[in-house]
Amino acid sequence: MRLTSVLRSLAVGCAWLAAVAAAANAQSLGDVISGIELRYNGMATMQSEFSQEIIHAGSRRLRHVGTVKLLRPQKMRWDYSSPEGQLLIGDGFWLRMYNPLTNQVSTVEMSPNADMRAPLGFLLGRMRLRRQFRNLRLRAINGEQALIGDGLTGAELYRDVEFYYSPSDYRLTLVRLTGRDESITEFRFKNEKRNPRLDESLFVFEAPAGAEILPESKLGGFK
Repeated sequence: MRLTSVLRSLAVGCAWLAAVAAAANAQSLGDVISGIELRYNGMATMQSEFSQEIIHAGSRRLRHVGTVKLLRPQKMRWDYSSPEGQLLIGDGFWLRMYNPLTNQVSTVEMSPNADMRAPLGFLLGRMRLRRQFRNLRLRAINGEQALIGDGLTGAELYRDVEFYYSPSDYRLTLVRLTGRDESITEFRFKNEKRNPRLDESLFVFEAPAGAEILPESKLGGFK
């Protein structure tokens, strides 16, 4: 009798998983675009833990771990626990990064060709994915659902962006950017907080005492 109950429970569980998978597959491109836009356009602020990996020439290595905070419109703050002390702040116009290893502050114009983190500012801008990316399409990759879009102008550092999402609530779990040099930059997110209280002063960059301030640049990304 116990074996029968176990088998029945397994059958119910398998049926539920199949139903979830079928629902995900049934989502149209329009459903996914609208779902992601509604989720993130409905936020004024967001906070999440992240890890960043860069894959180049088949070699994968963990580069950064920390917490990202976003404030509408297009303001961002990346606090790093690895490398400890690194800080990146975007105010919607400029990205300023402090590198504790060199004790230098670099500044670049906040644009799609400034840095691989710049496209994530769209999450709390006014998301209009059809206007921000070309050739949007859906694809199942390694059992996960992804919305993929190509760079809009061809001048971006990235060739395309893969947005991996939860089919149940359209929460982004992974953003993968393929660079024009074929490198891959991945951002994994967890413990997302919607609309936490964030003071605007968090997005005002203040250089550490004694840091070297490098000239501003509009032409390239961080080295």
